[in-house]
Amino acid sequence: MKTLQLEFYKIKRRKIGLTMAAFLAVQFLWGLWAFHDPSEKEKAQGFLSLLYSLPVLDAVLVPPIMAVLASRLADIEHKGGMYKQLETLRRPGSLYHAKALCGLIIIIVMFAAQYALFILLGYAVGYQGHPDAAYYLLSYGLKLMSNSSLFLMQLALSMLFANQMIPLVIGLCGSLIGLLLMFVKMYSFLPWGGNLNAALVTMEWNPVNRNITYFYREYTPIELAAVGMIFVWFVIFYIAGRTLFTRKEN
Repeated sequence: MKTLQLEFYKIKRRKIGLTMAAFLAVQFLWGLWAFHDPSEKEKAQGFLSLLYSLPVLDAVLVPPIMAVLASRLADIEHKGGMYKQLETLRRPGSLYHAKALCGLIIIIVMFAAQYALFILLGYAVGYQGHPDAAYYLLSYGLKLMSNSSLFLMQLALSMLFANQMIPLVIGLCGSLIGLLLMFVKMYSFLPWGGNLNAALVTMEWNPVNRNITYFYREYTPIELAAVGMIFVWFVIFYIAGRTLFTRKEN
């Protein structure tokens, strides 16, 4: 706990909260533009449409944000060779766990705020009914797992490489991969496809009357396997990151 408290103390002036707030602001402004004048049918399916839209939006925007978060948590020790000095005072595994837990707490708060903002937006524009609590909680849980796995991957890269451009470029590439996956299939076994795998809602476009109908997905076996990969990637990146960092000669 002391190590974790020190991590929060070290990032006190690193403006991580401002970065996460900017991410939420961009998404919220997009939501205001996209949902500001819904039709009656859109109002009836509004809270379903949110569960469809958020994973698609996250697939593009979240990978670079996770790269930035991991970099801000890890790069401060690269300056002056602080990792080597810190490991004379505490075990490398303890340091890794503190940084990982610090980032995961930030992610939990950030995505809770995201859901709260969009639910409030739904009520503000007149969506009918209420969000389905069970589906929203499940969506939130899957979102945390998929994006936490991306964060752990980026954290491992940021702690291993002093040059932070390497993990940041990988994060940007992940954003492009997420964009490409939207135009291919709604599932993928790649770590950057986790947000699309976690989407509980899909849609059907009627070209005749130009209407969109949203409905809960019925998963095929291969799509269920893709959802399971969210948890597999989380375990892989946790074990790989901890192992590589503890064995690294700083």
